[in-house]
Amino acid sequence: MRDYHRLELELNYKMQEKTVLHIYIGDDDIQTWTQGIGKETLMPEMFEACKEVVSEDLDKLQFARVEATIRGKKKAFDFFVEIEGIHDTLEKLMEWSLEEERYEMCAEIQKLQEFVDNDNTF
Repeated sequence: MRDYHRLELELNYKMQEKTVLHIYIGDDDIQTWTQGIGKETLMPEMFEACKEVVSEDLDKLQFARVEATIRGKKKAFDFFVEIEGIHDTLEKLMEWSLEEERYEMCAEIQKLQEFVDNDNTF
């Protein structure tokens, strides 16, 4: 009985660590927001999720939920990183970080890309 209780507490603790970024953008258009001002928030979160997917050997990880009001109804849009598309995601992150002159992030992305490439060779 004690082992089960301890395991349950550990699981609860781990679940609490994995928080998803929640953003409410009101009546703003979701596509306009994510392609514009929202990139400043979403891209660094996406990169952190990429690192976690690779280091924890996960298939998929949700990193954000953007909520908006569309035609008077509240809608939620979930954002994920998947290991299957990690190369494309890292490439897009690199383009964005270069564009935004976030050179420290560029260096970290390059290291992660190299790790993923080396990890996939047999």
